[in-house]
Amino acid sequence: MNIQAEINWIHQEIDKVKDPTFVEKLKNLLQSINNPTVDSDVVYNIDIENALEDIKKGAFYSENEAKKIAKKWGRK
Repeated sequence: MNIQAEINWIHQEIDKVKDPTFVEKLKNLLQSINNPTVDSDVVYNIDIENALEDIKKGAFYSENEAKKIAKKWGRK
């Protein structure tokens, strides 16, 4: 694996992103990786805020949809 090639590809893909919610989630992920001393309560609250934002945008599955997706997980 050529790590520099992977990083370059990631940079190119990130440059294409226009969704502010995705950018915020990526930022939170990188912060949690680069700063392991971040209080887990803070990270938890950020995750909750992001989930609530997704719900407001309609970015969620119904219970039936989630069950259908879960059934497919074991069939690869």
